[in-house]
Amino acid sequence: MFCKEIRCDSWVDIPLVETRGYKKIDVFNVYPYKVTKNHFYFVCLCTNPNKHLIFSTIKQKMTALRISDCLQKNARTLGFWAGAMLFLLDSSVLFSQSKGSFEAAISTKEVVVGLPFELTFTLKNVEGARFTAPNFSGFRTSSISESRSMGFNKGQSTSSQTWSVELTATKPGTFNIGSATVFADGKTLSTKSFTVNALPLSASSKGNVKVPPGADDQVFIAAEFDQKEAYVGQQVTWRIRLYTQLSVDGYDIISLPDFGNFFSREKTRYDKRVEYINLRRKKYAVRTLHEEAIFPQEIGELNVGAARVSVGIEQPGAQGFLFGPKPVSLQTQPISLTVKTLPQPPPTEFTGAVGQYEWTVKADTSVLSTDDALTIVVEVSGNGDSRRFAPPKIAVPGNSEIFEPRILEEEEYESETEILHRKRFEYIVLPKDTGSQEINPIFTYFNPDSNRYCQLQAATIKFRVTPGKNYQSPNQLSNTLPSEPSVTQPSSLFERIGDGLKSPIFWSILALPFLALGIFMLLKKRPAPSPPITNKPIIQSNHPPIIQSTTQATAQKRFAEAGRLLKDGDPIQFYDALFKSLQAWLSVKFGLQPAQMNDADLSAILRQRGATPIRIQALLSVWRTCELAIYGGQAQVEQMEATWQMANQVLEALEREIR
Repeated sequence: MFCKEIRCDSWVDIPLVETRGYKKIDVFNVYPYKVTKNHFYFVCLCTNPNKHLIFSTIKQKMTALRISDCLQKNARTLGFWAGAMLFLLDSSVLFSQSKGSFEAAISTKEVVVGLPFELTFTLKNVEGARFTAPNFSGFRTSSISESRSMGFNKGQSTSSQTWSVELTATKPGTFNIGSATVFADGKTLSTKSFTVNALPLSASSKGNVKVPPGADDQVFIAAEFDQKEAYVGQQVTWRIRLYTQLSVDGYDIISLPDFGNFFSREKTRYDKRVEYINLRRKKYAVRTLHEEAIFPQEIGELNVGAARVSVGIEQPGAQGFLFGPKPVSLQTQPISLTVKTLPQPPPTEFTGAVGQYEWTVKADTSVLSTDDALTIVVEVSGNGDSRRFAPPKIAVPGNSEIFEPRILEEEEYESETEILHRKRFEYIVLPKDTGSQEINPIFTYFNPDSNRYCQLQAATIKFRVTPGKNYQSPNQLSNTLPSEPSVTQPSSLFERIGDGLKSPIFWSILALPFLALGIFMLLKKRPAPSPPITNKPIIQSNHPPIIQSTTQATAQKRFAEAGRLLKDGDPIQFYDALFKSLQAWLSVKFGLQPAQMNDADLSAILRQRGATPIRIQALLSVWRTCELAIYGGQAQVEQMEATWQMANQVLEALEREIR
């Protein structure tokens, strides 16, 4: 004999043998399915003289053999064929039939109101009919589904017939679920009744959840936060964790909760390694299945609902070898997070950034004239909520003016542990007076780790302003004021009449009516000349002047429409209306066609009409912002007010400057 120890539920290798006159294929797995006092019996795959694969049995003497856990080797080769052939065999010939039973099973003994759970009724090893479900008072129910399966366990064939229903508790309390019945094997079988404890949603666990209510099996999942409390706008990690004492082969996320009070982003890079935790005097293998970065939008107790996951549980022995892992549906319990408000009052420089942040500030020049503009580019990156974050506030000296910034670039990306965002802003500073000036940029954010507001101060921006072409100092402006007129004594009436009679202008005015009458009579007697005849056709323009088709009233009406849409908060319609109003204004002022409304042509025309470079740059900035919003899908709600104000300021300035 080739081995001394075998077991009845394991595949083992035997050497080349002759079986009932058939030659067994070389090195193949056999399955011992029956043991007597002196013999044990194998199922094996053989080839007959026609080289056809058939099933046969082997009777082998048990000389000094004992059944134990030796020489078990689950061979994958030809296992598919073995499993297929076993299905085709009559189980009454090779195997004995297991005893029938009818049982009810529930996924958890404690449930949460409003969250579904599964109840199954399983009939084993007999054929059933006329299934009757119990009364589900206190629960909402789904339709009942039925499934069937077959298998083998330790040399015995097994079959199951399962009825499944999904229940949802409508109110808290303890509910009794009665017996289900089914007619099988000539008699009526019934399940045992049991109770279910329904917990209110507020009673669910909070913070770092370890075990969901009622989870006392060998495998379960739990939802957890990485912290118990958070601030509005702070990044928090929500994850699904698998706790198991069984071998798990794969999983599938069936459904995730609705993060209604959170802004959420799915994470793809997180620690998927297995760790071991002792819980309730049991050792579990624990692994993270899914993670979300969430940002609270409100203060108070915010709830996150349940998630559902299907995991594959490996089956022992030949059953697992033939049929693969068994799918099991698991569900987390809802958890809540305490969200706190930020300390009050916040600093005046605070613009909503909560988390860990850093920034850079760069100016494009250090020397400029009063006709030029200083451009400052600010880049901010951090791990807070990008939707609650507004551009930093930059204070400038009193003899300079700063416009609202526009967003040059923004992106969100994932690091090894968290979601990060980055934004680049462009600020335009217009100096009004000459001399040396300084700007000290300061960025304020709230740090949840230290529970305080922090300030980041960039290097001081120093620049020198020289007189421009249109610059006038305050002294020059005072010198150009008109002087007071001198007061003289008026002359008498008779003196003024005498002086008038002596004037030749008086007599010329007096003769004008008579001269005009003579010219009229002369022209009336002459016939009007006929127009010359030419062979040239009369050409009529199909495009009337824009100054006639687009009037000043139309432009003003479109600006008013943009202002109304600003209050409605619709970014797409607002930027579209503002863009059309700018087109109407340029048509009225300069008679431009739409094809001429580009950066190069607009800059050239505005320079010819006397506009300063700062006004030209500001107008083009508003123009580009509208184009990006309409055609590039970058409609920023938070930039609507700033864009509207900049458009009004630049158009008012151009009305004064252009000739």
